[in-house]
Amino acid sequence: MRKAFVIFLTIFFCAQFSRSYAALFIDDIYTTDKGHWDIEFTADYYRDVETGFDLESGENIKPASRELDVSAYFSYGLLDNLDVGLTVPYEFINGSDGKVNGFSDILIETKCRLREESRVLPGYALYFDVKPPSADKSDGIGTGRFDLSVNNIFTKNIGDNVFDLNLGYIFTLAKGEDNAFFYCFDIGRSLTEKLGICAEIYGENIFKGDFDDNIFIGALTLSYEFNKNVSFEVSGAGGISKASPDYQLSSTLSFAF
Repeated sequence: MRKAFVIFLTIFFCAQFSRSYAALFIDDIYTTDKGHWDIEFTADYYRDVETGFDLESGENIKPASRELDVSAYFSYGLLDNLDVGLTVPYEFINGSDGKVNGFSDILIETKCRLREESRVLPGYALYFDVKPPSADKSDGIGTGRFDLSVNNIFTKNIGDNVFDLNLGYIFTLAKGEDNAFFYCFDIGRSLTEKLGICAEIYGENIFKGDFDDNIFIGALTLSYEFNKNVSFEVSGAGGISKASPDYQLSSTLSFAF
């Protein structure tokens, strides 16, 4: 509960601080401009410690798993309100079963902005992605299954702040695997003409167990816009529920042309 209180204070602080430039988990309604490209290079570092019991020593142990994901994202604007994208990830995993690295499953995605923001109502966009089993499952990097996701995205500017809400569902097309409802909310604004800040919460619920059996994370992102074509962001996230990674650090370099 103390972590949850810290995240609440972070979001409240940001609310007191114009439109955010970037966030770690959440998406906004905006699409890549028609006929243009957006390219992003991202590095994500995760660390998680799990408490266990060693039968041989009779002692509690806390093995730590670490993961570094680097990815390239390419997006092209097909229409004024429609884009398509491709994410190519590469993972370095250091867990209890040893070290492994390689290309993970690619992600094919599209987003369509269906409603522009009005004075009263938020803007709305619909996002779809598919993750085919393009990586080798035997090495622990690929999932060996198809996953489909759909996300309802809402964006609203109020005064100096921008609010985003995501409500989506992950369909895991494999017998015995859990589907998941996910949700995300953020508050962001610009601190200067080039520097932006965003605080968010992200959760996944598989409708099993209690709060600690589902993912719930708080994150804070700072973004800097070098010019209209190049920007950089850095994020930090902390797990609030036990099922979440202890923490995540992320950085992204973005190009638009």
